[in-house]
Amino acid sequence: MGDNTIKVGEYIVIQKQNYKKLHKLNKPNSSVTVGKDSLNLNGIVGCKFYSTFKMISRSSKRSKEYDLELTEEAANLIDEIGLKVSGTDNRNIYDDGRSQKLSATEISDLKSDSTKASDIVETLITNSKTFHNKTEFSQEKYLKKKEKKYFEFIQILRPNLRIITETLYKLDPSKVQGIRIDTLSQIITLSNISSEGNHLLYDSGSNGLLAAALLSAMGSEAKGKLIHMHPGNMSQKQALLAMNFDSEHLNKCLSVNVYSALRQVYQGCDTHTQEAVLENESNLKRKAADNIEHESKIPKLDDSQVVDSEVKEVNMDDSQSIKKKPKWHFDNIAAAEVLTNKVDSLVIASKEDPQNIFLELVQFVKPGRPFVIYYSVAEPLQNLYMTLKSSSNVAALKLTCNWMRNYQILHERTHPEVMMNGSSGFLLTGYVLK
Repeated sequence: MGDNTIKVGEYIVIQKQNYKKLHKLNKPNSSVTVGKDSLNLNGIVGCKFYSTFKMISRSSKRSKEYDLELTEEAANLIDEIGLKVSGTDNRNIYDDGRSQKLSATEISDLKSDSTKASDIVETLITNSKTFHNKTEFSQEKYLKKKEKKYFEFIQILRPNLRIITETLYKLDPSKVQGIRIDTLSQIITLSNISSEGNHLLYDSGSNGLLAAALLSAMGSEAKGKLIHMHPGNMSQKQALLAMNFDSEHLNKCLSVNVYSALRQVYQGCDTHTQEAVLENESNLKRKAADNIEHESKIPKLDDSQVVDSEVKEVNMDDSQSIKKKPKWHFDNIAAAEVLTNKVDSLVIASKEDPQNIFLELVQFVKPGRPFVIYYSVAEPLQNLYMTLKSSSNVAALKLTCNWMRNYQILHERTHPEVMMNGSSGFLLTGYVLK
């Protein structure tokens, strides 16, 4: 994970109040859009993670572009302004659209001329006809709304599994197959991830979240490998790369296409290479014989010299062909070797029906080892549950659903959050017997 300093080339998390954004810092003077604001990140390189920065507006009027200046802490609008006079109830307050004396143009000019959010809000309060008649609770609510609108501080967080999961889930749950942080923790626990073992993951759409979680659980000193199978040409790796693993840790994860890796297991590693070498040998011998027969200028060679020259040329062509092979070819060979020796757990999170995938991959799991299958709805897992119930090679089958509710904890205002998704998919778990 490296030290605690913000560096170019790594992922960062930009937090503005409750909003978080995952961003890769490709160059020092890069810009990023946060809501409607454009932030120049030039001032953050070399600073510590979890540092707070103040957004300094550029000189152009009504500009949404900001530079960042390191500061000690974010100011609290309520503490800066202070609530002095409040009413007893709101029964005589009507929203007729005329309570604010300032016009929209004057407020816009105020935003461009003021340097502090508290100055803007204090001016708005001064020119409000109804603010001081509101109850203390209503005044706090008003200030929180204005603070959200005019908030001028951001914090740079260091990516970790919890922050990445919450950020991606809040942005769009479908991008991570609806996997919430509590479900992710269950998957890690039930699959019994360890640093000594080899683990198999099939993932077809969690944005690399499951690969990041399992590789993180294995640890940087892991002796085993994580085989990350995917159905497409390229695996989804955003969450995996966002963890900023060092190269040695990241290389413990072998991302391979499921069809290519299985073909490598079933057909062997060197069959096609041997056939190509033999074909090259026969072609070279034929060409050499033709040259000796028709070209009088070519000195006659005995059989041993012809064979030696042919073997040298074949070896040279073969070594050149090996150098030209892409990385995925060697990843397939390494993955096939791990699968042949069998793995210590199997995790599946698929968008397609998991039954055929599980029946194909379960043969690579050692006896007595666990498997975990995640799916966003229950029906496919119910069908697989009934199929496996009649099988003799699995045990301890269990189909579960995680249900979590967030609560707002405030003085005399504690209640469940109204807007939230209660479900986070279903898990089918068990153990392989043979």
